[in-house]
Amino acid sequence: MPEIVDVVVVGGGIMGVCLAYELARRTLRVALLEAYALGSGTTGSGFAWLNATSKTESSEPYFRLNAEALRRYETLVLEHKAESLGIHSGGTLYWARNSEAQQVATLRRRAERLQVLGYPYTTVNAHEMEILEPSVRFRRVPNENVEGLYAPADKWVEPLRLIRFLAHYARNHNAAIKEYCPIESFHTDMQGRVSMVRAGGVEYATRSVVLAAGLQTPALIRLLTSNPQSLQSVPIKQIPGVLVDTAPQSAEGQMRRVLYPPDSGGLHFRPTASGGLLVGADDTDTIAHGESLDTKRLNEIGKSLLVRVSDWLPQLSLLETVKGMSAYLCMRPVPQDDHPIVGALPGVKGVYVAVTHSGLTLAPLLAHLLAEEIMLKQIPPQLADYRPDRFLQMPHSSRGLSMIKSSH
Repeated sequence: MPEIVDVVVVGGGIMGVCLAYELARRTLRVALLEAYALGSGTTGSGFAWLNATSKTESSEPYFRLNAEALRRYETLVLEHKAESLGIHSGGTLYWARNSEAQQVATLRRRAERLQVLGYPYTTVNAHEMEILEPSVRFRRVPNENVEGLYAPADKWVEPLRLIRFLAHYARNHNAAIKEYCPIESFHTDMQGRVSMVRAGGVEYATRSVVLAAGLQTPALIRLLTSNPQSLQSVPIKQIPGVLVDTAPQSAEGQMRRVLYPPDSGGLHFRPTASGGLLVGADDTDTIAHGESLDTKRLNEIGKSLLVRVSDWLPQLSLLETVKGMSAYLCMRPVPQDDHPIVGALPGVKGVYVAVTHSGLTLAPLLAHLLAEEIMLKQIPPQLADYRPDRFLQMPHSSRGLSMIKSSH
């Protein structure tokens, strides 16, 4: 006999687990099915920065969606405590040298945009930055003029801790969370509505399915339906990025927030919960997008990133930090127009999709809104611009579906 559930959620990253959490707390019977371990894909390997400040160049509605998502995190913290969720406050600190006109112009433009949008920030001078981060070298030479921007609402998170907490909550509210349970097949009824999901040798009878499997979403749609419109409505780019994780205690106490120094390659770094560093850069992400990187090349890039970080953290033991580092690729699912794809999948009744970049920032809010849609059968206003069927209105040449083969 099949197990009877109200909703099957496919995917155990942050989006899928947030959906299981939101649906279970509404007393729906939920089964979350993950092909590997929870958080084993993009969620567990990303920079895990919760913010809206990086979206100042995006459309205003998308910026406001990210800002609202941070407020959703505040609600979670009030309900469950930041320590339980693995959420770390402290904000983001950007700074620029006054001798570099372009850096200063970019910083001031960001501040102007944040002011217009009503997002909390403050401008800070070198002395104030040194109070915020005493171990960081903000000035390359004594008395160098620098200026900064501090966004206190930004945060960073321990993604696996967050996922485990939300999954535990969902289980305690009668959700079935199944790891190492790959999807085998989907079935639809005579009316074209999803009716059954088979995974791990078990059948789940349901009338609603949410595909929240990141990079694997197109492959799941192919398994579900032969309707070309279904696949065309979820075009996903696979964007790699290089990150470097250093050993525990390798940077203990050297900073407590996300830092964006005046580095021409977009260097950024933050502490980890174990006292190490997590480091990335825009220019090394570009390298990853253009090259096939083996372990040797990844380690070379990782060492170069840590050398750049040591310019700003003079107390860092570069030799020891490099020795214990781990450099790796994070494969990120990015919708074709860089905005979330959330809502009913065209072509199959009862099936929804939820795919986005900035998943750790957006997932709690998007899951909350999609759970409301599933319950009430009404589209929340915040999701109106992000429906899958928007891509069906685009010229065929602009859809650019990617062929995804990596695991989620």
